[in-house]
Amino acid sequence: MSDTPAPLGTDPGEDAIAGMALFGRVLLQVDDEDLERETPCEGWDVQALISHVVLADAAVPLLFAGEPLEATMVIDTSILGPNPVATWRGTALAAIEAFRAPGAMEQSVQHPIGARSGAVVARFRLVDLLAHTWDLATAIGVEIEIPEALADAALEFLYPMRDQLKESQVFGAPIAPPPDSGAVLRLLGLLGRTAW
Repeated sequence: MSDTPAPLGTDPGEDAIAGMALFGRVLLQVDDEDLERETPCEGWDVQALISHVVLADAAVPLLFAGEPLEATMVIDTSILGPNPVATWRGTALAAIEAFRAPGAMEQSVQHPIGARSGAVVARFRLVDLLAHTWDLATAIGVEIEIPEALADAALEFLYPMRDQLKESQVFGAPIAPPPDSGAVLRLLGLLGRTAW
């Protein structure tokens, strides 16, 4: 087995981990006074958005361990405690360990929407992380550069599910990006974000 990491966009587990790292870079710039700022994710302030990401990362090792999860995640901001960054680090590290376990990407996982491979779970996390990294950066007014290769991998995974995505109302209604937009803008547009 090679020690050379796979290029971004080619390994679902490593791509999700790269998405966590991007989120972490923005999270480190959040101050206490930012926690009540509204985000582009309707109905969520910064504190609720961080809580969602923490809970979703915490769900990863549970899924891979075969533990059943509720279909709807209840956002409880009290889980962040006095140090949201430390709380996030703990759940992110547990998710990383689950994604990097031998055979994890091939493993069948009982996701709330049905049995899926570990690779599909990792792609779901990538989509969620890229969207909410952009949301968080926008809410607190910082720049974040999402790698095109990660956005392209997320877009390739998500685009075939665009009709179900619309019906689910998990993200905003899709918005057509400008012509000749790159993968980042096309992904954000598909997720209902106006990033241009």
